[in-house]
Amino acid sequence: MDNLLPIANPILSTPFEFTTPKYDYPGQISPLPYFHNQYKPPKDILNFECCDIDFFQRESSQYKTFHELHNNATLIYQRFINQTPKGQNFASPKYIGTKLFSKGPIHFDSNFECGNLYTVHRVGNKKYNLILHNDTQTNGCTRWYFFSVRTPERTMLQFNIINLSKSASYLNVNPYIYTARTGWYRGGDNVQYYKNNYKKNKDTNYYTLSFSYLFEKEDITYFSLFPPYGLSSLSQFLIPFQNLPFFKLKSITTNLGNQCPVITMGDSSKPLIVILSRQHPSEVISSYVIEGIIQYLVNEDAQNLRQQFYFKILPMMNPDGVIHGNSITTLQGIDINQKWHKVNKLIPSAQHVKALLKKAQNLHLVLDIHQTFKKYGIKFVGIHNQNQPFISAIQQTCQYVNINQSKFGKSSKMERTLPFALGNILQFSNIFQMRISNQDENGKDFSVENLQQIGVNICQAINLMNTPELIKEFPKINQQIDISDSESCSSCDENSYNKKRVIKRKLTTINPGNENNISIATTTTTKKSFLPSKLKPLCDLSQYQTSNKKSVQSSQFKTRIRSFSTRAPDIQLKH
Repeated sequence: MDNLLPIANPILSTPFEFTTPKYDYPGQISPLPYFHNQYKPPKDILNFECCDIDFFQRESSQYKTFHELHNNATLIYQRFINQTPKGQNFASPKYIGTKLFSKGPIHFDSNFECGNLYTVHRVGNKKYNLILHNDTQTNGCTRWYFFSVRTPERTMLQFNIINLSKSASYLNVNPYIYTARTGWYRGGDNVQYYKNNYKKNKDTNYYTLSFSYLFEKEDITYFSLFPPYGLSSLSQFLIPFQNLPFFKLKSITTNLGNQCPVITMGDSSKPLIVILSRQHPSEVISSYVIEGIIQYLVNEDAQNLRQQFYFKILPMMNPDGVIHGNSITTLQGIDINQKWHKVNKLIPSAQHVKALLKKAQNLHLVLDIHQTFKKYGIKFVGIHNQNQPFISAIQQTCQYVNINQSKFGKSSKMERTLPFALGNILQFSNIFQMRISNQDENGKDFSVENLQQIGVNICQAINLMNTPELIKEFPKINQQIDISDSESCSSCDENSYNKKRVIKRKLTTINPGNENNISIATTTTTKKSFLPSKLKPLCDLSQYQTSNKKSVQSSQFKTRIRSFSTRAPDIQLKH
């Protein structure tokens, strides 16, 4: 892949065309798999017996580097033939081939839209080490994974994803799993997340996500950080609205030739509201929030809102990164979220947004939607204090907002992000980054309906901003709170989370499975506890004091074998 792709003209938007995504990878890439019955898993799930209690073990530490693992362990799967110099990061190959390499009866695959799995090595009996692709043209940024596995017989396998770059999270780390029988749900047995011995650089280690799963014969099973939402998914969602008279759909052409959709609704003479998401490809849930916003705005009940405001929505700022299975960056290795102070032609979508905001005569609200992997609920980041009309309104319309976790004011760590970089340039205060977790404060996973409802709540808050009571709370533009000396908001940069402390009390409240519900499913679930309350969540032992390490090891990494029935609790389908 060349370092400089052809430069697109981001200012002249063109009609959106529903075409096949374009790739910079060699060879033929399959489209995003169609997941039928995606949001309604069947109720009659088979109950499988428990497996050998001694099956699970942490991955072998006999290999010190990825190159050593690759040269000595049995290679089962490799997405691309490559030539990787010994001094280069193993997961950032130079693509020179067009074939997938697959060996053995167990078939791995990630050669589809949003897919991310680079190599698979067998390191023991039914034990496999998996390595993810780094984001293109980077030596890191490994969070997103999405791949499928098919086995010729019913068997239990253990997978270790060994090059994750993020530290332990308070949130559920269980993978999302899809089969034709179940739909998407959080699952996996014996799930552990811990720091391993593989070095990312001189001072930083990678992390391992280990889990086991019981496969059925010839059953294709997908595993993902979250149920994938690609450019194809967005296109299918937008098709029913394209002929609406008030719904204008155009696109910005990316450097690779893909289309970044730009949705316009409302009266251009009215105050402008700009909403954008998916700067980071792995932040899937923001797409469902955008769906909720669009579904509300095209409804007849929103006619008054469309008459009062002029909406510009960019639901996928980084389509190239989404298509290629990146976690954070564009195809050129650029983190858009950290480049708003210096936007250039390599980021056509951001260049378009910046030009739009500078040109706007009557700017009312700018909302940049992200997903947080470290906090519960919803929090906001803004350059000015929290007594803004939109913040006051969203607290009344959305029950998941946690204003205590939100950060408002000056912050050197956030100066390159949209609220700070453009907020200062435009001298505009009603500009926010909205960070949405995949779980509420009770540790319960958000369903798709919950996420879409958050989008509806955003629209309701915009409507509520027009009330006189809230307008009076609008502060003077230059009234700011300096938070540089306080705990700053963690930016979406790859290195920002490493200095965070692990709060022990919160760690003990993580649900290690889908204990309360099936996530990403529009179903009503029956709360049912499957695990003893004494079982502690999985965490990074390095966060604890050395004196407590032995006791923590004995309790945290106790083998937990659960039957298949614990991965799919009883549910009640909505008819």
